[in-house]
Amino acid sequence: MIKPRAFNRSFWLRVLLLFIIALIPLVLFLALTAPNSSDLQQIAQRTANELDRLLTLREQQVFTVAAFPSIRAYASSKGAARAARAAVALNELQSWSASDKNVREAFIVDKNGAVSLTTLDAEGIDFSARRFVQDALAGQLAASPVARDRGEFSNYYAAPILDNSGDIAGALVARVAAQELWSVLPHGANWYAVLSDENGVRLDDSGDPSRRLASFGGMDAVRATRILNEQTYGVELPQVRATQFNHAQQLLVQGALDQLRPTDFNADTFAAQRLTSAPWTVLVIAPQSTVPALAAQLVIPLIAALIVALIGALVLQRLA
Repeated sequence: MIKPRAFNRSFWLRVLLLFIIALIPLVLFLALTAPNSSDLQQIAQRTANELDRLLTLREQQVFTVAAFPSIRAYASSKGAARAARAAVALNELQSWSASDKNVREAFIVDKNGAVSLTTLDAEGIDFSARRFVQDALAGQLAASPVARDRGEFSNYYAAPILDNSGDIAGALVARVAAQELWSVLPHGANWYAVLSDENGVRLDDSGDPSRRLASFGGMDAVRATRILNEQTYGVELPQVRATQFNHAQQLLVQGALDQLRPTDFNADTFAAQRLTSAPWTVLVIAPQSTVPALAAQLVIPLIAALIVALIGALVLQRLA
């Protein structure tokens, strides 16, 4: 049994010394695990590459289906001939959507942007205002940002449909669950990733999913009006809410990634990487450390270090 006199000045000096020694592994661990800009840049690059791969794969898939003879024959015909070819074309679209759980809907729009054939009940709906349809009818492959339609978040992928003369007869569109895109962005213990589009809107935020489809800051009237008119983020989300990162918003809209600073995101450090397949940017952000966050992170290791120091001091006291 330790006598009361054992708890003297030398005892507490031993406790202090052992406590400091026990903290050394903790300090080293925190130093080694703290993110740095080069680590975050590698994460941003890998994430951007994966998103480019996904977008390109989906665009090529839609392009391939758009070249099916049954799809081209349907889109390029009119009247009774189109009605006769509808069943075969629809069967192709239904088989595609049934074989891919992420394809929520596949449809064909005519040269005016109106839905003429779909795997769901939506014929006659006008998509002419949507940018991805405009791009496809202009002969380009297109991918939309995340949009809310039919009660869920999706991305649209579109490709032109050509007739036998090589003219554009319409466009094929696939609506794909946004979860496919969202599954790409990673998240670490002390960093998170954001996918921002050219409007400064977060298409995904692995740090806080509730910030999805919120812009970093307020938008100018011209951009807000264009988003409304083009239904950029879906008919069920005509406007997006803004958060208070106005300087980041301004630079992201301008594409001035080299001018972004950690303070623009209330971060300790960050990295940014532009995609090649879309005007979108991957941001990997290490947020500023707060006192409550640090306390929560350190409280258990500190208690463990103190217990180790006390036990070690007691053992040394007995041996003395």
